[in-house]
Amino acid sequence: MRRWTFLAAAAALIAAAWWHWPAAAQHAEQPAASGEMITFDQYRDFRTRDLQQRQTRLAHQLAAPGLSTPEKASLERRKAYYDKLAALPAEERDQLYRERFDQIDANHDGKLDPEERAAWREKQREYYRQQSAASLPVVPTKVGTHARKWTPALAGVTGRTQAYGRLVLWRIISA
Repeated sequence: MRRWTFLAAAAALIAAAWWHWPAAAQHAEQPAASGEMITFDQYRDFRTRDLQQRQTRLAHQLAAPGLSTPEKASLERRKAYYDKLAALPAEERDQLYRERFDQIDANHDGKLDPEERAAWREKQREYYRQQSAASLPVVPTKVGTHARKWTPALAGVTGRTQAYGRLVLWRIISA
Protein backbone atom coordinates (compact mmCIF):
# COMPACT_ATOMS: atom_id res chain seq x y z
CA MET A 1 0.00 0.00 0.00
CA ARG A 2 2.80 2.45 0.84
CA ARG A 3 4.49 1.85 -2.49
CA TRP A 4 1.34 2.75 -4.44
CA THR A 5 0.81 5.85 -2.28
CA PHE A 6 4.35 6.97 -2.92
CA LEU A 7 4.05 6.37 -6.67
CA ALA A 8 0.71 8.20 -6.84
CA ALA A 9 2.14 11.20 -4.96
CA ALA A 10 5.21 11.29 -7.20
CA ALA A 11 3.07 11.08 -10.32
CA ALA A 12 0.85 13.92 -9.07
CA LEU A 13 3.88 16.14 -8.38
CA ILE A 14 5.40 15.44 -11.78
CA ALA A 15 2.07 16.13 -13.51
CA ALA A 16 1.67 19.41 -11.63
CA ALA A 17 5.20 20.53 -12.49
CA TRP A 18 4.73 19.55 -16.11
CA TRP A 19 1.42 21.40 -16.26
CA HIS A 20 3.01 24.65 -14.98
CA TRP A 21 6.12 24.38 -17.12
CA PRO A 22 4.67 25.78 -20.40
CA ALA A 23 3.04 28.68 -18.55
CA ALA A 24 6.30 29.56 -16.81
CA ALA A 25 8.22 29.33 -20.08
CA GLN A 26 5.79 31.72 -21.77
CA HIS A 27 6.29 34.37 -19.08
CA ALA A 28 10.04 34.05 -18.68
CA GLU A 29 11.86 36.79 -20.53
CA GLN A 30 14.74 35.54 -22.58
CA PRO A 31 18.03 37.36 -22.01
CA ALA A 32 19.89 38.58 -25.03
CA ALA A 33 22.01 35.84 -26.51
CA SER A 34 25.70 36.56 -26.59
CA GLY A 35 25.60 37.21 -30.35
CA GLU A 36 22.33 39.13 -30.36
CA MET A 37 22.10 42.82 -31.14
CA ILE A 38 20.28 44.97 -28.58
CA THR A 39 18.14 47.92 -29.63
CA PHE A 40 17.51 51.00 -27.52
CA ASP A 41 13.99 49.82 -26.70
CA GLN A 42 15.33 46.52 -25.35
CA TYR A 43 18.01 48.39 -23.40
CA ARG A 44 15.46 50.81 -21.92
CA ASP A 45 13.11 47.96 -20.95
CA PHE A 46 15.97 46.12 -19.27
CA ARG A 47 17.01 49.21 -17.33
CA THR A 48 13.41 49.83 -16.23
CA ARG A 49 13.03 46.26 -14.92
CA ASP A 50 16.45 46.42 -13.30
CA LEU A 51 15.55 49.69 -11.57
CA GLN A 52 12.42 48.15 -10.04
CA GLN A 53 14.30 45.04 -8.93
CA ARG A 54 17.05 47.08 -7.32
CA GLN A 55 14.58 49.25 -5.44
CA THR A 56 12.84 46.17 -4.07
CA ARG A 57 16.09 44.42 -3.16
CA LEU A 58 17.51 47.50 -1.43
CA ALA A 59 14.31 47.98 0.58
CA HIS A 60 14.51 44.35 1.78
CA GLN A 61 18.18 44.73 2.65
CA LEU A 62 17.54 47.92 4.61
CA ALA A 63 14.83 46.13 6.60
CA ALA A 64 17.27 43.41 7.67
CA PRO A 65 18.26 43.54 11.33
CA GLY A 66 21.86 43.87 12.42
CA LEU A 67 23.19 46.14 9.69
CA SER A 68 26.36 47.98 10.60
CA THR A 69 26.38 51.75 10.26
CA PRO A 70 28.58 51.72 7.12
CA GLU A 71 26.43 49.01 5.50
CA LYS A 72 23.23 50.91 6.26
CA ALA A 73 24.70 54.18 4.95
CA SER A 74 25.82 52.48 1.74
CA LEU A 75 22.41 50.89 1.20
CA GLU A 76 20.63 54.18 1.91
CA ARG A 77 22.87 56.03 -0.58
CA ARG A 78 22.15 53.48 -3.29
CA LYS A 79 18.43 53.41 -2.52
CA ALA A 80 18.27 57.22 -2.68
CA TYR A 81 19.96 57.14 -6.10
CA TYR A 82 17.51 54.57 -7.50
CA ASP A 83 14.52 56.28 -5.90
CA LYS A 84 15.58 59.57 -7.49
CA LEU A 85 16.00 57.85 -10.87
CA ALA A 86 12.56 56.22 -10.56
CA ALA A 87 10.96 59.55 -9.63
CA LEU A 88 12.19 61.23 -12.82
CA PRO A 89 9.59 61.78 -15.53
CA ALA A 90 9.75 59.03 -18.15
CA GLU A 91 11.09 61.43 -20.79
CA GLU A 92 14.03 62.51 -18.61
CA ARG A 93 14.81 58.93 -17.62
CA ASP A 94 14.68 57.88 -21.28
CA GLN A 95 17.07 60.72 -22.11
CA LEU A 96 19.54 59.44 -19.50
CA TYR A 97 19.20 55.91 -20.87
CA ARG A 98 19.65 57.22 -24.42
CA GLU A 99 22.85 59.04 -23.45
CA ARG A 100 24.26 55.89 -21.84
CA PHE A 101 23.17 53.78 -24.82
CA ASP A 102 24.98 56.19 -27.17
CA GLN A 103 28.13 55.93 -25.03
CA ILE A 104 28.03 52.13 -25.30
CA ASP A 105 27.15 52.14 -29.02
CA ALA A 106 30.65 52.86 -30.30
CA ASN A 107 29.82 52.61 -34.01
CA HIS A 108 26.51 54.51 -33.57
CA ASP A 109 24.45 52.09 -35.62
CA GLY A 110 21.58 52.13 -33.10
CA LYS A 111 22.29 48.61 -31.84
CA LEU A 112 24.64 47.17 -29.26
CA ASP A 113 26.63 44.24 -30.55
CA PRO A 114 28.53 41.79 -28.31
CA GLU A 115 31.87 43.54 -28.89
CA GLU A 116 30.48 46.92 -27.85
CA ARG A 117 28.93 45.41 -24.72
CA ALA A 118 32.20 43.65 -23.83
CA ALA A 119 34.19 46.86 -24.34
CA TRP A 120 31.72 48.80 -22.15
CA ARG A 121 31.86 46.16 -19.38
CA GLU A 122 35.65 46.34 -19.37
CA LYS A 123 35.56 50.15 -19.27
CA GLN A 124 33.13 50.03 -16.34
CA ARG A 125 35.20 47.39 -14.53
CA GLU A 126 38.25 49.61 -14.74
CA TYR A 127 36.30 52.67 -13.59
CA TYR A 128 34.90 50.86 -10.54
CA ARG A 129 38.29 49.31 -9.73
CA GLN A 130 39.74 52.81 -9.60
CA GLN A 131 36.83 54.09 -7.53
CA SER A 132 37.19 51.20 -5.10
CA ALA A 133 40.94 51.65 -4.77
CA ALA A 134 40.54 55.39 -4.18
CA SER A 135 37.95 54.88 -1.44
CA LEU A 136 39.91 52.29 0.56
CA PRO A 137 42.01 53.56 3.46
CA VAL A 138 45.74 52.93 3.23
CA VAL A 139 47.13 51.22 6.33
CA PRO A 140 50.79 50.41 6.91
CA THR A 141 51.66 46.78 7.53
CA LYS A 142 55.06 45.68 8.72
CA VAL A 143 56.74 43.34 6.23
CA GLY A 144 60.18 43.03 7.78
CA THR A 145 62.03 44.47 10.69
CA HIS A 146 62.90 47.70 8.91
CA ALA A 147 60.62 47.80 5.89
CA ARG A 148 57.01 48.93 5.73
CA LYS A 149 54.57 48.11 2.98
CA TRP A 150 51.46 50.26 2.41
CA THR A 151 48.38 48.25 1.52
CA PRO A 152 44.68 49.07 1.25
CA ALA A 153 42.51 47.78 4.07
CA LEU A 154 38.80 47.05 4.24
CA ALA A 155 38.15 48.58 7.63
CA GLY A 156 34.74 47.59 8.97
CA VAL A 157 33.60 45.81 5.81
CA THR A 158 32.30 42.29 6.24
CA GLY A 159 32.62 39.44 3.76
CA ARG A 160 28.88 39.66 3.08
CA THR A 161 29.19 43.31 2.11
CA GLN A 162 32.14 42.57 -0.15
CA ALA A 163 30.21 39.80 -1.91
CA TYR A 164 27.19 42.06 -2.36
CA GLY A 165 29.45 44.80 -3.69
CA ARG A 166 30.82 42.44 -6.32
CA LEU A 167 27.25 41.49 -7.29
CA VAL A 168 26.21 45.13 -7.60
CA LEU A 169 29.34 45.90 -9.60
CA TRP A 170 28.63 42.98 -11.94
CA ARG A 171 25.04 44.15 -12.43
CA ILE A 172 26.18 47.70 -13.17
CA ILE A 173 28.83 46.72 -15.67
CA SER A 174 26.65 44.22 -17.45
CA ALA A 175 23.76 46.67 -17.79
